[in-house]
Amino acid sequence: MKVLFVKEVSGTAKAGDVKDVAEGYYRNFLQPRRLAVVADERTIDQIRKREEAARRRTEKELTEARDTAQRLRKLTVTVYAKTGEGGRLFGSVTNADVAQQLKREAGIDLDKRKITVDPPIRSLGPHEVEVELHPEVSETLKVVVAAS
Repeated sequence: MKVLFVKEVSGTAKAGDVKDVAEGYYRNFLQPRRLAVVADERTIDQIRKREEAARRRTEKELTEARDTAQRLRKLTVTVYAKTGEGGRLFGSVTNADVAQQLKREAGIDLDKRKITVDPPIRSLGPHEVEVELHPEVSETLKVVVAAS
């Protein structure tokens, strides 16, 4: 009998898999623990629709990430910071500062955790930070630090 696994069963299937199992295995083990349901045409059709929607969603996220990467490639963000003697900053420019200024200047709203400032920016002038927009798409953003 064909069943759809709702939860992962070690050594048998992952959640979302449709497999043939013995009726006794389903009736005595899978069903009482709510690990699987009978996979009829309606259930399988729902799964296919859900998988198709997830695939379209990931494709959309990837194209949006590539578009944002194109915009970031052309941008230079200017961050203003307080400086002391010799052009050294009080503290450093953080990823939150870069994200906030990026939203102000270009209208691109990025999560600060996607911006990697390594090594920390502690001086005036041009610097580069890494922005990971998607697991497959990352871009380098030019950041200029100026005295306020």
